Amino acid sequence: MTTRNEIRSNTNREAKTREVEEEYVFEEPDALSIPDSVQARFDSEDMSLRWIRISVKGQDDITNVGKNQQQGWVFVTPDEVPEMAITSFVREDGRYQGAVCRGDVALAKKPTAKVRARQKFYEKKSSDMMDAVNAQLMKSSDSRMPISNSSKSVTTRGRQPSFQD
Repeated sequence: MTTRNEIRSNTNREAKTREVEEEYVFEEPDALSIPDSVQARFDSEDMSLRWIRISVKGQDDITNVGKNQQQGWVFVTPDEVPEMAITSFVREDGRYQGAVCRGDVALAKKPTAKVRARQKFYEKKSSDMMDAVNAQLMKSSDSRMPISNSSKSVTTRGRQPSFQD
């Protein structure tokens, strides 16, 4: 026969010995993720990192690489990112020798100030074009049929997955 004190001690013991269940969240691995330590190191040097496509269907994409190099992107060498040696490979020969690669892309760096200046330039250019379109639209407005523009612009980066229902 159990007494009241024994029941209390059982419940306390169970609460103490029960392991705290942790919730694990699975995230699909991203082949193009850059380790936080590498990103932080380049950020502290005011450099931006980006993957540049170097080949398409097994053929060198010299047009894309040339365009990016004209804009100031320079391939990262393996001694600059030793943390990525396990998850990446280094081109041993060919046009992109010494570049840190994953599949058909190579890691490149560029001063952050130049990246921001280019982004600011194209944002202003886009804004000016939208202003011109809106001005032309409003110029055609008539008091009998007034035109009002209540459109909103939304920018998204990257492709959104689409699934068949």
